[in-house]
Amino acid sequence: MNLRPAAAMDFADESALPAHGPGAPSLTEIAYRRLEEAIVTLSLRPGAVLTEAQMIDMVGVGRTPVREALIRLAQQGLVEVLPRKGVVVAGINAIDIVSALDAREVLERLIAGDAAKRASPRERIAIVEKARAMREAAASGDANAYMRLDKELDAEVAVAARSPYATRAVEPLQALIRRAWYHFERQDDLMPAASHHVAFAQALATADPAAAMAASDALMLHLRNGLLATLDRE
Repeated sequence: MNLRPAAAMDFADESALPAHGPGAPSLTEIAYRRLEEAIVTLSLRPGAVLTEAQMIDMVGVGRTPVREALIRLAQQGLVEVLPRKGVVVAGINAIDIVSALDAREVLERLIAGDAAKRASPRERIAIVEKARAMREAAASGDANAYMRLDKELDAEVAVAARSPYATRAVEPLQALIRRAWYHFERQDDLMPAASHHVAFAQALATADPAAAMAASDALMLHLRNGLLATLDRE
């Protein structure tokens, strides 16, 4: 099991914010973000078994926030809670990846169309800027920064879409695909994928739902083709 101390985990800076003040994340949200990132980036390997004490030490918050975060992670299929033993990190398999791709494609298309219709001018600008930041991270070869920005972009599109049921449904699928990306070491895909994200963001910014949905489809097809090609080589 690759379990590093919390100080060495290189969590995103926003996750380290104190849980007070307007807009600050709660302790449960901090615990969730840190555990989810560790699982998605494979710092916690598939099949790893962790005790509650290890998780508390790793994320740097108390027992209750960690337990609440684990409930959410279990609902998303990233961990399995073992009564009186701790948790086991979920495995990665081809059937789950293909199923996630199938469902994610439909949901992302719906969300893209809604965001194109409903986003404010400020939200459209922020989405384009986030995608461009992803391209810069890709150009520098910083996969961890790229994937954090990817998650932030998904969150900004979700807010702009104002479609809570679809965005809640797609969140665990996004995490699963990011995790598969790390698992199959898709570093060479950074720049091509970043270009698709920029094209998607720019289409969404035009307030044309059809263009945004087409760009979403193109991005999902790119992800599908890359991951399936990798699975075929396994």
